[in-house]
Amino acid sequence: TQDAIVKSMSGTYPASETVVIRCLSSLPLLLAWLMYSQGLAALRTPRLPLVLARSLILCSAYFAFILAISAMPLANAVSIYFTMPFFVAALAFPLLGERVPLHRVIAIAVGFCGVLIMERPGAQSFEAAALLALYSAAGYALGQMLGRKLATEVTPVVIANYQNIVYLVVAVAM
Repeated sequence: TQDAIVKSMSGTYPASETVVIRCLSSLPLLLAWLMYSQGLAALRTPRLPLVLARSLILCSAYFAFILAISAMPLANAVSIYFTMPFFVAALAFPLLGERVPLHRVIAIAVGFCGVLIMERPGAQSFEAAALLALYSAAGYALGQMLGRKLATEVTPVVIANYQNIVYLVVAVAM
């Protein structure tokens, strides 16, 4: 739903304003969730540098996705984004030391073939915006890996609040 709303706003608002609207609408909900579940003191975390790095990576991926869906059909951008599991599998061993079982590698390869069939890549149909969607998938995959590392030490509500704040700061600066 969010992607469709952002796509519809892309003709009227710049990407930065779209993100500001998203952040301001979610800020009260996220802060209320934090206050109810843990209190503001939970924002003090020794893993703050990693939380902020993850938030910046995800912010750049989100902006890339917004720019991609404003420049190309939503279905195409989303199908390219579906390459994210490929990136997650590729990053699982170097970042987390986890081995991906063969049956999952095969499933990811089949899914990637599905993306290729949907996109029908070729010189005539190539759009530069497709690279933004692909970067978005890679950025979100990296964010997932970092989130996995953080999950043992930082609660999701703290991570979500910092992510929203970083998105808002970057969008306002833009």
